[in-house]
Amino acid sequence: MVIIAAAMLSACKGSKQVAYFQDVANKDTVLTTALAQVMRIQNGDKLLIVVHSRDPELANLFNLPMTGTRIGMENSSGRSQSTMSYTVDSKGQIDFPVLGKLTVTGLKREEVATMVQDRLISENLCNDAVVIVEMDNAYVNIIGEVARPGRYALTKDHMTVLDGLGMAGDLGIQGKRENVMVVRSDGKGQTQTFQLNLNELAQVVGSPAYHIQDGDVIYVEPNNYRKRQTTVNGNNMLSTGFWISVASLITSVVSLATRR
Repeated sequence: MVIIAAAMLSACKGSKQVAYFQDVANKDTVLTTALAQVMRIQNGDKLLIVVHSRDPELANLFNLPMTGTRIGMENSSGRSQSTMSYTVDSKGQIDFPVLGKLTVTGLKREEVATMVQDRLISENLCNDAVVIVEMDNAYVNIIGEVARPGRYALTKDHMTVLDGLGMAGDLGIQGKRENVMVVRSDGKGQTQTFQLNLNELAQVVGSPAYHIQDGDVIYVEPNNYRKRQTTVNGNNMLSTGFWISVASLITSVVSLATRR
């Protein structure tokens, strides 16, 4: 009976680790959130840039040929898509129709849109231009114990690790909430790792990894039960039925011994 009780207590302990944000449960609170780093364009990035105007034929002079879905319409992956995009070259420039070479490295998306719009209007090329800029190659990889592991597009600025896990369908019941790892490379040969404990909201929102960045890898570690499933009969000794059988066997042996 002691063995069975110990097994039940172990199960209760594990169930307490399933709930998120236990440090703020059942109360209102204000937490300090880590500052987000706005995505800035880098060499090698791909940009979708579309100019809109009341005169579609005029606007098309400044747009690369596109087929299928245009910016402003989302496909099944949840982001805009086209067959053509601008690749930022090694000098940090793109070759834009009519305007020529534009330096974009280090700028934010809205800064590129403003620059193109200002040039079109100031040079009387398109006086009512509206410019939309999207990143075409910003992704985060989510692996481990989640419902849908995979590569997901960063469709907006300031996306958080919670947004990412939500896109992947949330953690499975056998994912360790207290050990979600974010792996981040700075592109200069340095890689950082951050450990997040989803049981503690304050720790999550205060982490530098709370806001995810292009190229991040989010890894959800499986719990011990899940790990033991990879071995033959790995979890049998933890089942209630197993310990009941053991207790029954011990009771029978003791009963036979006392009868002698």
